[in-house]
Amino acid sequence: MISWAIKRQATNVMSTAEAKYISAASCCTQLLWMKHQLKDYQINANSIPIFCDNIFVTCLSKNPILYSRDKHIEIKHHFIRDYVQKGILDIQFIDTEHQWADIFTKPLTVERFDFIKKNLNMHFVSDEICLSLNKKLDFEVI
Repeated sequence: MISWAIKRQATNVMSTAEAKYISAASCCTQLLWMKHQLKDYQINANSIPIFCDNIFVTCLSKNPILYSRDKHIEIKHHFIRDYVQKGILDIQFIDTEHQWADIFTKPLTVERFDFIKKNLNMHFVSDEICLSLNKKLDFEVI
C-alpha cells in the first residue's frame, strides 16, 4: 500500500524531515485502522513495516527521547513512537533506488520504469487478452 495525500497542513513545518515525520504519523493511523479491520477477519498483522526515505524519521520514531531538533513537531504526531516500541509498527529506511512508489508519482526514464515494474511484478496485458477474459467471464465491455 502506498500512502500519499495532499492537504493543507494546520502546522508550520520547519524542515522536510519534520514534514515526512508528520506524513509517517498519518500513514501510521491508516495502517492501524486497517489492522483493526483485519482483526474482524481473524487476520493478525504484527510488526507492520513502514518504509521511509528519511533517516531522521526512522531514528526519531525509534528514540523515545525528545531533542531540540523535533521540538517543532506537535505532540499528537509522536504517538508513532509508542507503536514502534510495542512492535506493532516497524519504520525502516529505504534508499532512492528502491522506492517503488516513484512509478505512480514521478515521470521516469524507460529504464527506471521497467526496473520498478519488474520488481512490482507488473505485467502488460494486451487488449486481446482483456477481451477474451471478458468473454469468458461474461462481462460487458464499456
